[in-house]
Amino acid sequence: MAIGRVVALARALGWTLAEMQRATGVDLGIAEASTVGEGSADVYPLSAALNPEKPGGAIDHEAVVPGVEQPLLLRADTDEMHGTTPASIRPGDYLHVDRAHTTLEEGRVYVVTDADGPHVRLYTTTRLGAVFRAENRQYEDIPAQEAQVVGLVAGVTSDYNPQLLN
Repeated sequence: MAIGRVVALARALGWTLAEMQRATGVDLGIAEASTVGEGSADVYPLSAALNPEKPGGAIDHEAVVPGVEQPLLLRADTDEMHGTTPASIRPGDYLHVDRAHTTLEEGRVYVVTDADGPHVRLYTTTRLGAVFRAENRQYEDIPAQEAQVVGLVAGVTSDYNPQLLN
């Protein structure tokens, strides 16, 4: 079978090529992705945060930032955190999420899910209580008690180059 058909079949089944190789026992020449520490891992769309145990097909492969214990690499496909502060995350940036760190800390960014889907938000406490706040203030705060934490955004990688704006 040609590689194009193998890739199409894997996508149709919602598998990565590594998962297909494991499930069928057919050697496709695919090395397993390392998902520990300073290795590398597959990158998934932000929607994979809804089911991180079975994230579906990978969209890229990226080195994991040092110190991440349980990595889940996601591509930001929302402008919720696009702004002007150091917490700003642009659509297309890669989020290095550490699923081992779900204990909330003031001022840290997390991937969370709620009834509306996955979000990337800053955890903060307001006079009305703890919330997950978007950098882009067009989005409403999510009360912390209404969200499920997927993990801490331990790092962000981007191909953004401000020199290209000139």
